[in-house]
Parts: sequence; structure tokens; C-alpha cells
Amino acid sequence: MATIIEGAETEFTREATRFRESLGRTGPLVSLFDFLVERAADDHIPKEIEIAHEVFGRSTDFETAQDASVRVYIHRLRRKLDEFYAGSTGPRLLIPRGEYRLSLATDEDAGSTAIDEEPAEDAPPRRFYQKRLFWLGIVLLIALIVAAVLAFAKSRPDNPNRAVMDTVLWKPLTQTNRLTFVVLGDYYIFGEAPDEMAVKRLVREFSINSREDLDQYLMTHPEDASRFVDVGLHYLPTGTAKALSDILPLVNEASSGSTARARVLTTSELTPYILKGANIVYVGFLSGLGMLRDPLFEVSGFSVGDSYDELVDRATGKKYTSDWVAVTDNRTPHRDYGYLASFPGPSGNRVLIIAGTRDAAVMQVAEVASDKAQLKQLAGKIGAQGAFEALYEVRTLGNLNLGARLLLARALKLNGVWRSNQPRQAFPDQTPASDQLGSDRAVKP
Repeated sequence: MATIIEGAETEFTREATRFRESLGRTGPLVSLFDFLVERAADDHIPKEIEIAHEVFGRSTDFETAQDASVRVYIHRLRRKLDEFYAGSTGPRLLIPRGEYRLSLATDEDAGSTAIDEEPAEDAPPRRFYQKRLFWLGIVLLIALIVAAVLAFAKSRPDNPNRAVMDTVLWKPLTQTNRLTFVVLGDYYIFGEAPDEMAVKRLVREFSINSREDLDQYLMTHPEDASRFVDVGLHYLPTGTAKALSDILPLVNEASSGSTARARVLTTSELTPYILKGANIVYVGFLSGLGMLRDPLFEVSGFSVGDSYDELVDRATGKKYTSDWVAVTDNRTPHRDYGYLASFPGPSGNRVLIIAGTRDAAVMQVAEVASDKAQLKQLAGKIGAQGAFEALYEVRTLGNLNLGARLLLARALKLNGVWRSNQPRQAFPDQTPASDQLGSDRAVKP
């Protein structure tokens, strides 16, 4: 149990004031924290039913077995405290495991009690985890199949992957001994639980791209605090998963001289540390670039239009817009756009972008990236340029890619990349979250 430092009321007040400022002005977490501070001052340890009644306005017939709101917000507050004090030394506030009290602890006490070993009270129902385990099994099965395909391809004397290693796209990766990460564009999803008991539906909101973004939204919209919950879920578009089967063998071939095989992660897992030191091969939608977005469009000759389905050529003003939203009978071809780029990273590493507006475009541009003839055509347009971008028009039939035509290829202007603190443009997902969040929001990027 954490030790309260005797005679440290001033220190407790100072730490409480510091942390309180980080929570914002209003919201359930603020009310809960203020209540715990008052009870700490009275040297009183409140019970769950007392918190439910005083903080959340629950009636006297409140049943802890049926309503987990107190445990949910205690868990969130404990997590906020851990994040606030991460990396710092000295006395800190914490909520000991199994208790509903706020205490001031020394470094020794904090180290022994800060780790939250309780189950996440705001976790989704058990059936939700069963579904996640099912899909995890599917992903592992796919990974095993890909590994078997890689082993077979490596053993072939006419390994087709080697044929593209000397092309303008892949050669820079073969000339470095750095670890390479394949980064898949994923999307954050949170849950809507109107009755605070079960998640009724999943929500994708452009302006909320992480748990931290959701917490920030709830701080400024306290009326939604009991409506939206973090369920620890991201999703991967179908086209991105399929494109991985084309790209991963190539990346492993290009990394054959490295000390380790390529690794796969998602944009939500990408960190500045990895981006600085490793080669990056991004595969996914243009809307899922994450922290790769700003440096890419700092050097690109394109800007994003009204949505990520539209690219605008800065030099000519010409717009390239996917027409995937048009109603289709699955017999009339539509048009998407695929995008390739290659440029140096912040420390001499390499960044490759294999992206598209929608599923069919991502799958088609992955095929382009593995086709020696098409990469040779690309090299004929850009010459020996070390940094370039290329745009392809992709004809689609539903989610089926029918083929690609190279529209534009050019060198990238690298002046200022990795040094600019401000993005060149405002992007579609930088608008504030809707005041009626989730009222008609579809789960689609």
C-alpha cells in the first residue's frame, strides 16, 4: 500500500493543483478528482457507492454489479495520473490498487503501486474480446501463410522478387543496413454505449484519431462523457491487408543484408524514434499516413483537396478525384488513384509510400511496386532522381482493381523536409469534432 507522507499537506496540495490544471475545467474526471481531494483532506476513504451518489448522481438503489461507471472513471483517472508523472521523479499522486482514495507517495511507493494490475474496468464485454481473439487468429494464420510463401520464394533460383531490387523504388533499401518497418495505415475506433453498460455501435470520427484525442473531446463535451468509451480498437482496410502480401516479400528481399528481418506495425504504433532511425515502407490509404503525412506533403507537389479522395497538383491546379462514392452496379468501372513516393528520412534512412485513395487503388499500386516492367517505365519518367513521387489512375470494378495508368512522375523538392514545424496546409481531418458526434457517423475512413 502506498505510504502517505506525513506533514506533507503543502506538497499534496501543490501536486493536486498541478495535476488538476492538466484535466481541464469540467468533466467527470475533474469532478471525481475534486471529490477525492476533498476526502483526502478529511482523511476519509470513500466507498464506491458514495462516489456513485456524490459524483455521478446515482440513486440510493445503485448496484455496483450492474453499473461500472465508478470503476471505469477510477481506472481512467489512475491512467491519467500515470501518464502525468511518466518519466518524472519525486513525490507523486496515485490511487492505490483496490482503493478509492488519493494519496501522495514517494518514488519507492509509486514504483511499487503505480502499475495498474486490475482489469481495465472500461473494457468491452467478454464477447468483444472473443471476437478480437478470433481475428487475431486469422491475422496469425495469414502471417504464417506469408512466411511459407517467403520461404518458398527464397528457395527458387528464379526468385521474382530479386528482379525488382535494382529498380528506382527498391534499390535505396538494398543500400542500407538499417532495420525496415512495414507500416500499415490503420484507423482508431471508439464505442458508443448510451446506457454505460454495453457498446451499441462503433464510431469512426476524422478528428479523433487516438485515445488521447477522445479524452480531450470528452473534457470539452462533458455531456458525452457517459456516452463514448475507448475500446482499444483500430481497424485495417481490406485492400491494405491484401497489398501486404505483395509488399512484405519485397521488403524482406531488400532487407536481406540487414541484421534483422522487416517488422510490421501500424501507423498508430509508429513512433518518432522508429521514424528517425529505421527505413519505413508505408502501405495504406492516403488518409491513414499518420505522422508521415506532414513531411510527405511538405515535399510533395500535391496537396489534399476537400477530402483524402482528392489530390490537387499545386503546379497546375488540376484535381484528381476518386469517384468511388458514385452509385455503382458493379458492372461500370470507376476511377481511383494510386500513389508512390520515395524520399530520405531524417537521419539517412529511407521512406517509401505505397498508397491509394481506396482499397482497389492500394492493391493496384502494390502490384505496380512489384512489377519490374512498370517500375522501369517509372524510371524512364524520373531518370536517376533519388526522391520522387508518381500518381497512377486506377480503374476499378467495385473493390476489384482492373489496371493502372501512370499519369505523372516527378522529383521531390527536399528543401526544408524534417525541419519545418508547421504543415504546409490544413488537412480535412483537422476540423473540430462534431457537436453531435456519432449521430450519423459511419465506420469508414
